[in-house]
Amino acid sequence: MRLQTSTLILAAAISSSATAFAPSALAPRQATRLDAGTPMPQVLPLVDLPSPADIPEVISWPFTFQRVQLFLGGSIPGSANVMLGQPKSNKGTTIVGQTVLLASQKISTQIPNASEYKFFGNGNHSKNLQYLLKTNPFMATALTENGSGFELRSFDTRDPHAEDPSASLYRQIISCLGGADHRVNIRFDADMSIREIRVYEENTGLLITKLNKLLGWKSEEVDKWASSALYNLGYYASCVHANMHVLHYLMTAALDESSKEFDAMNEWASNDGTVKDTYALLTGSSGFGANGDKLRLILTKLLNVPKDKLVKAGILTEFMKHHDLVPDYAREIAEALKNTDEDKFGIAEDRLKIYLKRCSGFTSRIDSLEDWIELMAVTGIVHGCTLSYSRLFADADILRWRDIQIETWQAPDVNLHLKILGTICGMDEHRHVMSSSTDVVGQKYDAKLQQVLDTYEEKATDYKESYKNEIMKNTYEFNSYGWILSDFCPDGFDGKQLTVSTYI
Repeated sequence: MRLQTSTLILAAAISSSATAFAPSALAPRQATRLDAGTPMPQVLPLVDLPSPADIPEVISWPFTFQRVQLFLGGSIPGSANVMLGQPKSNKGTTIVGQTVLLASQKISTQIPNASEYKFFGNGNHSKNLQYLLKTNPFMATALTENGSGFELRSFDTRDPHAEDPSASLYRQIISCLGGADHRVNIRFDADMSIREIRVYEENTGLLITKLNKLLGWKSEEVDKWASSALYNLGYYASCVHANMHVLHYLMTAALDESSKEFDAMNEWASNDGTVKDTYALLTGSSGFGANGDKLRLILTKLLNVPKDKLVKAGILTEFMKHHDLVPDYAREIAEALKNTDEDKFGIAEDRLKIYLKRCSGFTSRIDSLEDWIELMAVTGIVHGCTLSYSRLFADADILRWRDIQIETWQAPDVNLHLKILGTICGMDEHRHVMSSSTDVVGQKYDAKLQQVLDTYEEKATDYKESYKNEIMKNTYEFNSYGWILSDFCPDGFDGKQLTVSTYI
């Protein structure tokens, strides 16, 4: 079987690890497989590796850990002092987190005229919403078709709890989010300009606000509800992002264990163990506060918009360039490894398939190393786009929607603000999708594999360099929205990198 790597089939990548969201995820425990009576090692409750003997060695990334600690150590005391008890209307209260992030991660070093560059946006939330929906694959999957245009629908009066099977993944996930003023529906024209906004009361479901471009509106009102929609999207993307960490953990564990007798393949494998904290952030009282029971059950699909309509609207244009490299990239890597040692390749590939099928809480349809590479590469490209949208939570206008009814910052607000920013610290250069570099300076992979990696890294880098030059031509747009657009730029530019989740 061959995996399809289009964004239209991206659900396969995410739903593979849907059971990651379980209410008791804060406390690690062991599961017992009924047919064996053996305690199983868990990634999260209900998501198990095959057996204790199959747990790969956890690889430490001291550089990443150090950068995260630099951010948290420098931002926690100052942010608490500046934010706690202060009015949310004071937009400068998140300045400590912003400043420490930029300094500790050295984000501004590659930005020309950095003093003019808006690293956290220019405050135009309706435009930020349009740019994110058009360029970020996490966000684009939240769109549904609506006539000739699109809709970002978080609520439906006919199905208030999003229980109908036809409900989009976005609507189902937002239905788990408690608090006021999250039921915001926004309709867009075919060019992604906002056409209409409807807001529904959180308890009764009654329509409380309706804005329509043809009838005239105040830009301040549009921007207000766009900022609420951006909070919703940030939460939605974080849910998908968390599942991706679980998926990548299982996938890299499988590759590491399956290739121990095939050095040319084993040099590729690496994994980490950070997924539990991500779940706590989504469902905990100091995080988004979502309903974990319901959330776990609905992270099983991503809705789709036909590709021709995405292309016509200019949605995911740059993402698709990298995405379209993946099938040939996966095929050629698999062929190179097979040509290195056909017998060891066959054994490792069989073990890989068996390992993944033995993981509980995870339905694997991977039939080859080529499938494995495709899935990891596409989800890695998607994962890199966390580095833009996570900055939303450094903006007081967005963060305030965690609990819009309380006028001053509380400890859970500060916690969410700093933890989200902490997840985008520690970008380690050369750990991007299609990288040809090893962890040891001067060391290379097996010659056949190295040749393929060099070829595709060059292709991907050419795309990134050309794109960077293109977006910098319009100085105003670059300075205002480059923090969103730069996801597809070269490593380190604005702190960005298209990286699989086990690397950051």
